[in-house]
Amino acid sequence: MGELEQLLAAHIADAGPIGFDEYMAHALYAPGLGFYASGRGAGRRRDFLTSPEVGPLFGAIMARALDAWWQELGRPSRFVVVEAGAGPGTLARTILAARPACADALDLVLVEVGETQWASHPSGTSSRIDFPAPGEHGDGPVIVLANELLDNLPVALAERTGGTWAEVVVTTEAGDDRLVFGHRSLPDAQRQWCDRHAPHARDGARIPVQAEAAAWLRDALALPGPHGGRVVAIDYARTTAELASRPMGAWLRTYASHGRAGDPLDEPGSCDITCDVAIDQLAAIAPPTSTRTQTDFLHDHGLDELVDEGRRIWADQGLSGGLEAIAAQSRIREAEALTDPTGLGSFTVLEWTC
Repeated sequence: MGELEQLLAAHIADAGPIGFDEYMAHALYAPGLGFYASGRGAGRRRDFLTSPEVGPLFGAIMARALDAWWQELGRPSRFVVVEAGAGPGTLARTILAARPACADALDLVLVEVGETQWASHPSGTSSRIDFPAPGEHGDGPVIVLANELLDNLPVALAERTGGTWAEVVVTTEAGDDRLVFGHRSLPDAQRQWCDRHAPHARDGARIPVQAEAAAWLRDALALPGPHGGRVVAIDYARTTAELASRPMGAWLRTYASHGRAGDPLDEPGSCDITCDVAIDQLAAIAPPTSTRTQTDFLHDHGLDELVDEGRRIWADQGLSGGLEAIAAQSRIREAEALTDPTGLGSFTVLEWTC
């Protein structure tokens, strides 16, 4: 039994069962022991690949999107972009490498709770542990980006049982320190909330309750202020009703060493825990202005042009084996991965225009 598991078992023995949201927060973010707090996460040498980690193409297209939004906002002299869940700064690095037209106006703020990753953030950016206060970076529009962040925010769990809803909690096996799932009753208001979001759920169905993601969205929408901007979140997403119709293991997943891991209660801190984002729960805070797949978003912001350019370079220079030709060939392969309908291409891009 690992150190974090021992600490959680001791806490449960003293104070009683904890919600899965509390458990997930410890498993991912406990200082020095949680999955992200110990320096693990995205990257070719880490545990999984996100779109920015596939290669520079995703950042190049995001740079084009930023330029388009900057133009829409009147080319302001100060253009604040806050990336939430920035990790080691891969997306920011590839955006800057693409040399967007808005570069001279760009104030790139990287929000990352794992301070061990700040050393990897590119020069010309600022690093912080949480959102800046509205207006902290001066007057002007603000863009908030979150790529595969919301799925890592702690979620509570509810289960339909005996014709009503109960909270799924983490407790310990009787006479044993092993962590297991249990149940406790929910207040009437929370049971009614579950009924509204999953009205046709059968007994045994479970759903995530994503209060942390809803709170994050509320805070993100407050950042643009009177000067406008937008919030853009990219993630795997469904509705609560859809999630209720599927087994929990289909939408609450664990990852380690570039593969699926096991039970989320096994060895907390050893693996990533991720949950599909419930679009309807976010829409209850504010309906998104736009909802589309990552594939459509990339096409809308210049993917085809960049891939065609890569093909031309490869056709002209491929036999030489130069760096530009190799990068062009890589761009073509990256596009295939980013638009894979069974993988990253199926992710949902949610946008709120402020």
